Amino acid sequence: MAGIEVPSIGNIRDRLHQCVMGMHWHDQRFEWSSGNLIYMGVHRLHQATETEAEWAIWKFTWDASSNLTRMEGPLEGTWNGRASLSWGA
Repeated sequence: MAGIEVPSIGNIRDRLHQCVMGMHWHDQRFEWSSGNLIYMGVHRLHQATETEAEWAIWKFTWDASSNLTRMEGPLEGTWNGRASLSWGA
């Protein structure tokens, strides 16, 4: 992300701290299957397109009893390409 100006939000200019505090994300997307969250993506821009390459995406894995067994991410990529990111086996 070199060269991207990080705006001051509440006098906090560090992007990591803004993200951790939930101050940075202006667009969020979710994919569900059988009532379970499979992917969650966040982007710093409001109305970001699905082809923007700066989505931060998490993947959730569930067992047959709908228990969360794994959460991976965030990995950076496009929302449209979320399934092809470098997720674990």
